[in-house]
Amino acid sequence: SAATAAAAAAAAAGQLDVRQPSAQPVAAPSFRADGWEGAVEELLSQISPTSEGDMIVQQLADRMEQVVRGLLPEAEVLGFASSDFTRGTAYGVAVPEVEIVVTISSQVLAARLRDRHLQHMEAKGPMDDRKLQKSAIRACTDRLVGAGHFKFRRSAFRCEEPKVTLLALPSLGVHNEAIPISFSVNSTTPMCCAALLRDCSFMEPRAKALILLVKRWAKDRGICHAAKGHFSPYLWTLLAIYFLQVGATKEGPLLPPLGVLNLQTTLAGHPANSQAKKRQLKRLGNESETTSPASLFKEFLHFYANSFDFRGEGVSVRLGRRAAPHISLPLHVVLGEDGATTQIGVSIEDPYNRRRNLGDGATALSLRRLREELSRAAALLDGDGCGCEGATLTRLLEPWAPPAAEVEEDKES
Repeated sequence: SAATAAAAAAAAAGQLDVRQPSAQPVAAPSFRADGWEGAVEELLSQISPTSEGDMIVQQLADRMEQVVRGLLPEAEVLGFASSDFTRGTAYGVAVPEVEIVVTISSQVLAARLRDRHLQHMEAKGPMDDRKLQKSAIRACTDRLVGAGHFKFRRSAFRCEEPKVTLLALPSLGVHNEAIPISFSVNSTTPMCCAALLRDCSFMEPRAKALILLVKRWAKDRGICHAAKGHFSPYLWTLLAIYFLQVGATKEGPLLPPLGVLNLQTTLAGHPANSQAKKRQLKRLGNESETTSPASLFKEFLHFYANSFDFRGEGVSVRLGRRAAPHISLPLHVVLGEDGATTQIGVSIEDPYNRRRNLGDGATALSLRRLREELSRAAALLDGDGCGCEGATLTRLLEPWAPPAAEVEEDKES
């Protein structure tokens, strides 16, 4: 059929994911607790970062710093864990829970790479920061893999911040299983994300739980892989914060507008003035805690499935109110899957740069998948067509897999 031919052509062109046989498929999670509330609390106990995990990440960063300093003596290596990575999850390699960032002055980095002849650059002038990042990542990756305790898996150099995925092998001696790592040089996103999580959790402790739940759902359902045009974990964090500012209707706003954030202050490790913002929120009369993280998770999914206008509204945690995208924010025009039509993509304002649209990496396919997953989640939560009273968390988190190639089905028929 024409649809089959189109699907086959798109798959061949790399536009669609096609199901591949898996040697170790990941099953949907199961829970001992009965009911939605109990299951969500059980899940949170499993995915929340632990002191043991933080210690492993610190040891991992220290070991990697030792190797990297053989190339870049001035480098510092920072590690971040967004959840309990010691428990295997779907898409664990595609979207690692551990991020390792090498930080070093761009001027020093350029000089070190030039001195060691590890970058191809003309004598006319230095590389720009992006090319410098890529060159440094390649050089550091060669060093780490050459040390024998790391394995290269994939690169993502087309992303806004280039990175590679590595596996830290058990032979490194920090953990008894391989740890997928997102490795980058001078990337600011991990630090910005950690700072937002810290400050928002101070103002509203339930924010951390909601962000963990949202990212786990998006990851399990295959819509959290930025290299494929989906929202990154950082963008899902912003969507969760924005929801708590404008969408949690039962209690009113749970987070205040964050205002303009300063990147240099964040990178220096200074916390935002969260206490003043928390007092501002209290003046709005939001004193009670009546809605559980489990209920907030439900409301989040319903909000973006049924209420939020992805084409007409803009996500701005700076303003913290529902409105059209600010006039200074460039719109993202997305070419349709047919190669002819266009649509306006999602507008997500960078809290550190009000003129940068973080949604500009979305594609027509990723936007379609986003709508499909939100509709699926809302239908499951409403119990539509599932033959049961509401949906279980297990079914909501069932790992997504690309559809089997229709061409193969035609061959068997």
